Amino acid sequence: MSIFILEDDVFQAQSLKRSIEEICLAQHIPYNFIEATSRYEHIINKIPSCTYLPIYFLDIEIKHEERKGLEVAQEIRKVDPHGIIVFVTTHSELASISYQYMVSALTFIEKDQPHPERMQKIAACLQHYVTKNKVEHKEDYFFVENAYTSVKVPFHTIEYIMTDDPHRLKLITTNQLIQLYGSLKELEQIDSRLIRCHKSYLVNVQQMKELDVSGQQVILMSGKQVPVSRRMMKKMKAILKDR
Repeated sequence: MSIFILEDDVFQAQSLKRSIEEICLAQHIPYNFIEATSRYEHIINKIPSCTYLPIYFLDIEIKHEERKGLEVAQEIRKVDPHGIIVFVTTHSELASISYQYMVSALTFIEKDQPHPERMQKIAACLQHYVTKNKVEHKEDYFFVENAYTSVKVPFHTIEYIMTDDPHRLKLITTNQLIQLYGSLKELEQIDSRLIRCHKSYLVNVQQMKELDVSGQQVILMSGKQVPVSRRMMKKMKAILKDR
C-alpha cells in the first residue's frame, strides 16, 4: 500500500510519518512506502507506480500559501479519482469550503489536537484505507492461463499489451514487464477494459489520460505513449469522452 505525506515543515512531516509507522506496526497494516515531501510534484509523478489505491495526508498551507493543499488535492484527483485524501491542518475553518474543490476528502485532522485524539483519527483513516483497498481489489485480477503461460496481475496496474515475436506478447504494468505467449485477440476477449487501439496494441482504458490526435497516440497516466491506428481514432475519442 502507498502512503503520501505533503508537509513543508520537516519536523511535522517526520512526526506524522512516525505516527503512521507506529499505527501500521501495532495494527499489522502493510505498506509499500511512506513518502513524506514538501513538493507535490513528487507525489503526482509517483502515483502511476502505486499498486494499490494510495492514501494522501495533505497539509493545507504549503510554503505560506494558505489553500495550496486544496489545490494539490485537485491535481491528485486528475490522475487518481479513487485514492483517499485526508487534510492535516491548523486551518480547520477551511473544512466548510473544502467541498467547493470537489476532491471528496475523507476528513480533517487538526495539528493542535491532543496526541491521543490525533493518533486515534489517523488510525481510523488507515483502517478505512485498508478496507477500501480490500473492496476495490477483491478478485479484480487479470488472469491468463494456457499451455505456455500462467499470469495473474492486479488489473488496475496494466497499462498496455503489445505483440513481440510471433505468438509472444509483452504485458506492461505500472511496475513491471511480463512476457507471455498468446495473441491479442485472445486477451482482448478476457476483459472489455482492454481495447484494441492498434493492430499490435491493447490498452487499458482505465490508464488512458488523453489522446494526441496529430501524433496518433494515446497518453497514459504515467506519461507513456501508445500508438493508435487511424481507423481506431474515432473509437478512442468516444471512449475518452465517456469516461
